[in-house]
Amino acid sequence: VLLMTQVFILTGPESCGKTTLATALAGYWSAPLVEEQARSYLLEKGRDNPDFHYQEEDLLRIAERQLEAENHALEQHPARLICDTDLLVLMVWSEVKYGKCEPWIQKQFEHSLRHGQRHYILCDWQIPWQEDELREHPDLHRKELFQRYKQKMNDYGIIYTAVGGSTMQRFRQVYALVAREERAQ
Repeated sequence: VLLMTQVFILTGPESCGKTTLATALAGYWSAPLVEEQARSYLLEKGRDNPDFHYQEEDLLRIAERQLEAENHALEQHPARLICDTDLLVLMVWSEVKYGKCEPWIQKQFEHSLRHGQRHYILCDWQIPWQEDELREHPDLHRKELFQRYKQKMNDYGIIYTAVGGSTMQRFRQVYALVAREERAQ
């Protein structure tokens, strides 16, 4: 019996604990972690050119890298895969920043929804803002972005779990979700 990889995608607004929770889950399950490719892309570009400011076309490059990293991890057929974001984040960010999203990104996102067992974990915004050289909008209301993520997932019919509280509380919420699903099988 070929078992399908359970893919857990952490999503939500800036500075909502996605990376922290993704790292904790990957460590606990000894699962591969697909890191947020926007971060490495922007850091690389910034090292090469200190005056670099990303443009709309950079989001396409980031999306390609994100998709490539996820596909590479899936080729290893792990039981579980943890993704610190996916193309949904790029879609929402593109719409916020540029008022639209590159159709290729949207098409690839929609394709990913049709393949595999994907679990979206929406991280609540109600934790302190963590300053970071790549974060852009400490004043942009994370609550509004959180609602945007919820609306986007509802529009696509994505079943998701919203988690909140401390990192440990969030971890326990995801763990409880998986335990319920395993008991139901």
